[in-house]
Amino acid sequence: MVVIFDGPDKCGKTEMATELSRRLGIPYFKNTAEWDAFAKSPDYFANAMKYGDDYFYRFLRDTGISCILDRSYPSEWVYSRVYKRKTFGDALKKVDTIASSFGTKIIIPYRSSYLGMKDDIHEIGEEELVELHREYNAFSKWTRCDALNLCVDDENLEREISEICKFLGLEG
Repeated sequence: MVVIFDGPDKCGKTEMATELSRRLGIPYFKNTAEWDAFAKSPDYFANAMKYGDDYFYRFLRDTGISCILDRSYPSEWVYSRVYKRKTFGDALKKVDTIASSFGTKIIIPYRSSYLGMKDDIHEIGEEELVELHREYNAFSKWTRCDALNLCVDDENLEREISEICKFLGLEG
């Protein structure tokens, strides 16, 4: 089982991913190198996707290892559009095809309003969060993987995990 948590900032991805990991006993992974690269090296993400993600997703497929990922290639698909930066569309399509071939599931938490919200780490404000939200909706239609768009307005972790488990075909 491979589950990706990806979506706009300030939606509780990390909290949900770590809790699901704890409950299912599946390893959790977040590439914290992204924090340094976000502002300093935008090419990092496109290159990681082009050269690393293909390898990584083939590894996951071929070994059958389960993991819960806190962000992955959906971020590259979305952020390259929002920030109008170069990416590798063919490589994104290839990685998505590989991920879908072994049933990867994608959870996209969102809020119905981002009013007054700001991500301090990446200095992303309300307008950008709304634009990211729109692009994640577009991504959920583009991907070949099953994707769950999950409203997190009530910040109720129990409800969120229950909905995620139902989506994954598990008992909550």
